[in-house]
Amino acid sequence: MTQQTAVEQDAVIFQTPKNCLEAVRRWPDDVARAWTLSAIDQGMTDVNLVALVATGSSVRDVEYSDDLDLVFVYQNCRPAIPRPPISIDLRGYDEAEVFQKLADGHDYLSWTVRFGQVLFERDGWWTKLRSGWNNRLSLPSATDARDRAENAECLSMELREAGDEDAADELQLSSLTHLCRAELSCAHIFPKSRPELVGQLREIGQHTLADQLADALDQRIKNHCSGS
Repeated sequence: MTQQTAVEQDAVIFQTPKNCLEAVRRWPDDVARAWTLSAIDQGMTDVNLVALVATGSSVRDVEYSDDLDLVFVYQNCRPAIPRPPISIDLRGYDEAEVFQKLADGHDYLSWTVRFGQVLFERDGWWTKLRSGWNNRLSLPSATDARDRAENAECLSMELREAGDEDAADELQLSSLTHLCRAELSCAHIFPKSRPELVGQLREIGQHTLADQLADALDQRIKNHCSGS
């Protein structure tokens, strides 16, 4: 067996490539899968990359997800990661800022800590982070969510007036999603992925809002499948 380099020995892979494919339940396309596996390989040799985590609806047990959300954490210098395909939403954070952002209630990182699936980590970095923070995460701010909903709705109206119906529909869905998350936070429930919000809303009796989101998601899927 070929002897591992010192860098490879220091790197702890939480998932094997085969298990990575299983951790991500919905791959948007083969390009996204190939890019992600390449990024994991890069982590083996780039000492600045400490974790790569899959998040969003692609790692949840839902019927549909049209993209893959990935988070990477780095130390010292930001890794020169190649530009991802359009089907991947990639966000990076310096490890020095992660803890403060979690303490400040950063929605996206908090969701990733609670529900994300680690694909690569160095020296158990992400596992230790989750162990220390999973029971300390703040609920997303309902006030911030409502503000985002209002902003998205205003922009949606402007785009619709300009004739960009597709972009307007996306922002209207975004606005509705923020309203749903606000209601769940007010009920002291941590919002899950967008497709799962419908069931969570029904559990707290918010059936009208749940129906609105379900209809909007169904229409989005139909539009996507028809190529419109």
